[in-house]
Amino acid sequence: MITKDPGRIICSECHRGIDSLGGALRVQGLIFREALLLGLIGGVMGVFIAFELIALLNLIPMIGEAAQPIWALEIFARAFTVALLLGLMGGWYPALRATRLEPVEALRYE
Repeated sequence: MITKDPGRIICSECHRGIDSLGGALRVQGLIFREALLLGLIGGVMGVFIAFELIALLNLIPMIGEAAQPIWALEIFARAFTVALLLGLMGGWYPALRATRLEPVEALRYE
């Protein structure tokens, strides 16, 4: 989440700076929704990767017996909460910069 492509963020800030004629809150909403979606996708991918890694560990004779996973709803809820929070934290700074960017300044980068 936090390792987003800086060039993509700057370019999308420019586009959203142009859109800031419609209001800063709308721009922030766009960026936060994108960040939440990316966090949700990251959380889902993380859960699937965890399932696959546990399945691979169970194939190893000595480790498979020692590493029995606990699949509890609380663990998945925590994982998704962390993923969404990291997504929001990763989207907060670009949202702040985009709302402070003047439309003329954003057009300069186009």
